[in-house]
Amino acid sequence: MKINELAKNLGLDLDDFNEIFEIYIESTAHDLKGLIDALNSGDVEKAHEKAHSIKGSSGSLGLDELFELSKEIDDQARNNSLNGLDKLVQNFKQKYENVIEEFTEARK
Repeated sequence: MKINELAKNLGLDLDDFNEIFEIYIESTAHDLKGLIDALNSGDVEKAHEKAHSIKGSSGSLGLDELFELSKEIDDQARNNSLNGLDKLVQNFKQKYENVIEEFTEARK
């Protein structure tokens, strides 16, 4: 992940981008937990709500791969289907954790 590129695309300096990205990490972790809870309880409406939130914030930061995965989850939940979403969510979670690692490394 090229943090400088992401920041530039958003018209932000690096400090502002870092601050926003920290908020993204926190809010996405919260939404991801809610999404997993929704899947476990079979709550398709909550799954849609959480996936939609993740999709929006990922897209706003230009995190295209995370955006596309969360869009797929959101679209399926919006169509009232949780079938197979656990695998998609696990894939998203892994890629999200990779982005956090890359971000942490890039800041060193």
